[in-house]
Amino acid sequence: MGKKIFLFALLIAVSTTAAGCKQNGQKTQPNTENSISATDTLNTQHSTSDNQHPTLNIKDITSQVTWGYRQENRTKNDIDIIVVHSNYHVVNQAKQQFDFDVDGCIKQFKDGGTSAHYMITRDGTILKMVDEKNVAYHAGKSALPDGSRKWLNASSIGIEVISMKRNGPTEAQYRALDALIKDICSRYDIKYLVRHSDIATPLGRKDDPWGMDWKRVCDNVKAKYPNITTYNIPVKNNPQFK
Repeated sequence: MGKKIFLFALLIAVSTTAAGCKQNGQKTQPNTENSISATDTLNTQHSTSDNQHPTLNIKDITSQVTWGYRQENRTKNDIDIIVVHSNYHVVNQAKQQFDFDVDGCIKQFKDGGTSAHYMITRDGTILKMVDEKNVAYHAGKSALPDGSRKWLNASSIGIEVISMKRNGPTEAQYRALDALIKDICSRYDIKYLVRHSDIATPLGRKDDPWGMDWKRVCDNVKAKYPNITTYNIPVKNNPQFK
């Protein structure tokens, strides 16, 4: 009888120890609520609706971006334009010091009261800044090149790519941009894929996206969505931007 009690107690002890090892072995998820740094662990998996598209790793920071957009409830019928932009961090304008610091770029959006729906960092991380249903203030004074529509924020999704004229997008950024554009096209009836320089008025006010092989971007997208309209308007260099 004593031996049975001993074996029973031993079995309980082993079971309890095993359960404790399993709990202690679980990974603790990082707390990213108070940070908007691109170095944090990606916390959102966004799968495209087309199996031919890669799964997009998107870091959702929409809860932390409280500026630069208007709350709406846009549907797929309201959105038919994708606008591609560039930005970088101005460290010291007087000393012509610039870099690609992500937090610095985001702070500039906040200081300027602007935003975009997405921003792609140098390593290809896609930051979701504003929900697609909301109107982000990214295009400013704008019009389609054919003159059919003005003030394009209401009908567009804006994508920022961190780059400069002398340091264009990285391969990781090109891949992320291509996947993101195709993902958006799979969910909306996108009619126009444009650069900021194509739509900013007056023409020449903006000359981004900087250092980007726009033909490469358009050719890749049109291979999948041949009916989308793109433009190859000569870009007038604006020396204000580096």
